[in-house]
Amino acid sequence: MTPQTTPWNATRRVAVRRRGRYKRMQSALNVRKIGCDLRFRNSRLATMQINEQPPAAVPRKRWISITLLLLLVAFGGLLRFHNLTKQNLWLDEYWTLYLATGRGDSVFQLPQNQIIEHPPNVGFSAAPAWWHIWNGIRTTSHPPLYHIVLRFWVDLFSDSDRSTRLMSACFSLGSIVLLYIAARKAGGSKSQALIASALMALAPVQIVYSQQIRPYTMLEFTALLAAIILLSIEKHGWSWLKLVALALTILALALSHYFSAGLIAAFAIYSIVRLRGRSRFAALSAIVLAMLIAAVAWGPHLHDYSVENYGRVPGRNLPHLVLSVPQRLTLETNHDPLQLVDNGSWPLVIAIAVLVYVAPLFMLRRRSDLLFWWLWIGCEIGLVFFIDVARNSTLLTITRYVVLASPGVYALLAAPLPGRVGILSPYVILAGVLIFGVDYTLAGPPDAQNVTIVSNLIRQDVSPADIVMITGNYHFAGAEEPPMTYFVISHYAGSWKVPILFGTAAISDTVQRQLQHYHRIWVVGISPESDTQKILPGWHIHDIHGANDSNLLWYVTPER
Repeated sequence: MTPQTTPWNATRRVAVRRRGRYKRMQSALNVRKIGCDLRFRNSRLATMQINEQPPAAVPRKRWISITLLLLLVAFGGLLRFHNLTKQNLWLDEYWTLYLATGRGDSVFQLPQNQIIEHPPNVGFSAAPAWWHIWNGIRTTSHPPLYHIVLRFWVDLFSDSDRSTRLMSACFSLGSIVLLYIAARKAGGSKSQALIASALMALAPVQIVYSQQIRPYTMLEFTALLAAIILLSIEKHGWSWLKLVALALTILALALSHYFSAGLIAAFAIYSIVRLRGRSRFAALSAIVLAMLIAAVAWGPHLHDYSVENYGRVPGRNLPHLVLSVPQRLTLETNHDPLQLVDNGSWPLVIAIAVLVYVAPLFMLRRRSDLLFWWLWIGCEIGLVFFIDVARNSTLLTITRYVVLASPGVYALLAAPLPGRVGILSPYVILAGVLIFGVDYTLAGPPDAQNVTIVSNLIRQDVSPADIVMITGNYHFAGAEEPPMTYFVISHYAGSWKVPILFGTAAISDTVQRQLQHYHRIWVVGISPESDTQKILPGWHIHDIHGANDSNLLWYVTPER
């Protein structure tokens, strides 16, 4: 007989069911807890492995990159210091050096065709204070910052050719390091950054301008500093220190060279496109403020000394010149400042132009870091292009006007193309640049007139009872007019202790009678016969020096 169901039995059955359900839930919770413990233990072990391995691996990889970078700087230094003073300075270097004295254009105010009994000092000895440089630059289109920095350098070291050219070499070596940092900040890999730095270290155009007293390597150095600061604002946000540093570097660019305006525009465009929120507003404000300060500080001194048709080369159209810029900044060894560029073959020009101008546009979706360098190149070369179009000139023919685009070119050429074959493209470019760089170093810089020969002759042969006449057509590198020739010879011969005369036309009878009171009248020129007949017709020529080197020095006597 079935036991009768009672309330107590029903309650007991409910309790048993609940107890079973609780045990099953407890078992499930235990299983889940065990799984969580296992996962936690596995994740902890993985974290421990991650934390334990990199301290040995990451520093090792970092030290490998740093070591390779230092090797690049060392090798780049060898290329730059080799043949640093093999040739004398050329015209623009002398002119830059003279402006750094703070004397303005006073040397060109000296009287012509008259005897100057006490020639003024035109060198750095007893030169005006450095702040006179700012108001003294009235006959050149370049802002004064580079000349001021050069003056500080000369005061610390000396005005010798080796010392003054060494400043440009140091800026160039610093740019190798800064390009590596900028490429990494932009998002490039270590290999890309190293290849870009290697191109900067080995490219012949970089070696050329690192051996000249010109502002181009300082421009690259300052531009890369500004790039690093801007990219740091993009990655990590802005701070007052970063904004002040960005404004100062932009101001330095604007006060060093007018063509930096294209690069400053690239920084502004990149800030608008890539930065967000307050970082965008802060970076743009710093750039605009720096440009306003530059306009107020240097605007009243701004003059246009450019010349229409300057650099015009028959048969060279502007599109060809634009395409040839990347090739000239990498695989080109002819950078003689006194000659216009001779572009390479069309296949080579087009191949490198495609890698720089076109390929990055198809890679921007996957490689957004390339936008920064593409804007760098486009704005800088575009500025020179539009100036040429507006003024009917071809400044693009002259490599030094587009050399500021170099860091962008090197960073893009160091970026591997898609595909297995594309990975090899940076290494092919690097091998070519290495060959061209070594070839340029072996050949040495372009020949320049050895001005030291005539300077030494003047120091040795000219006595206190003599007078030196400098003719107007003495066209060696560094002198187009007698006053600049006077500065050039003073640079090597030292202060003048004898009277001088700038002979640019036939000397009057009155001055000729005055000349007869001197023991000897020495003449500096390139053609004894034509120069003498032009300035002192009928006078006799004696004792020609330096005829084999075209550094001619002779003395003349009146017709008996």
